[in-house]
Amino acid sequence: MVNLLSLETSKYNIKLENFEGPLDLLLHLVNQNQMDIYDINLNKITDQYLDYIKTMQELNLEITSEFLVMASNLLYIKSKKLLPKQEKIEDELTEEELIAQIIKYKQFKEGAIQFRERYNQFKRFFGTPQKIELPKLELKDDKLDSKLIYDSYKNLINKNQARLNKNAKNIDKIAIVETYSVGDSVKTMFKELIKHSKFVFNKLFNNSNRDSKEVVTAFSGLLEMSRRSKVSTNQKELFGDIYVEKIKKQ
Repeated sequence: MVNLLSLETSKYNIKLENFEGPLDLLLHLVNQNQMDIYDINLNKITDQYLDYIKTMQELNLEITSEFLVMASNLLYIKSKKLLPKQEKIEDELTEEELIAQIIKYKQFKEGAIQFRERYNQFKRFFGTPQKIELPKLELKDDKLDSKLIYDSYKNLINKNQARLNKNAKNIDKIAIVETYSVGDSVKTMFKELIKHSKFVFNKLFNNSNRDSKEVVTAFSGLLEMSRRSKVSTNQKELFGDIYVEKIKKQ
């Protein structure tokens, strides 16, 4: 992750944003240049991307390997345009494939934003935990009557039990805190791929049978699986169903 930093060099002003990876930076440059996502000027984007990396190196900022790998791919794609057409080398990244990755990343990012907005909306429906105040006792003597302690304690238990019975049918007033991990979500998706060749993410993780926070966590896991080329995803329309299929090894 690249840290946020504003700086000024002798050549130009540059603002280093907070990017999660090279695709995030490329998408930022596309948006900054107001380019159509389906008609990207990769030569212009490549020059700006390399300027960004060069500036980070001049400032002795830490650059993760994935940013440098992408820089190498961009230079290779750009250089190929200057050379006679050659046969495609196995596993090389083409311009079309890179643009497709940027488009897919844009779809995932917009989907993640939508999930986050839904989660924030759902949070408003959860009530805050009720505070239970202990009864105030006025003690006239230094010595506390043991029967008074017993009666007060019994009275408190009865009041709390009555509140629990009253709220049992209204579950949204009970604060339930659970922790969800990306790893657990990834395991769930891989188990589903063992049973079926592919599945629909929106059906496996939906707000009717899952906590909204769990859905957001699962979506982060899906992004990581796709980034690592473990699964392929397909979405016919923006915010539509996301079809997930395991990538078969060649």
